[in-house]
Amino acid sequence: DAYPEQTIGSYWPYATTLFDMTRRSMPMNAPGTLANDDVYAVTAYVLYLNRIIAMDDEMNAGTLPRVKMPNRGGFINVWEQEGQK
Repeated sequence: DAYPEQTIGSYWPYATTLFDMTRRSMPMNAPGTLANDDVYAVTAYVLYLNRIIAMDDEMNAGTLPRVKMPNRGGFINVWEQEGQK
């Protein structure tokens, strides 16, 4: 759309971006202090709330990159468009 809804579930192309943002910014009073297992848990919860994964799906370093975000194909690689790689 001309004005897409920019939420995690409808706009973000990769689940790993959610993990990275969560790791760097949470908790609010002490950013960057969560253990990786806690970051995976928060990431899984947000993905579940957005109906991207099931409640009992396991989230870890192996499963996170395999999550297929709904809008993964909705972005244009500008470098490829300009003939650069």
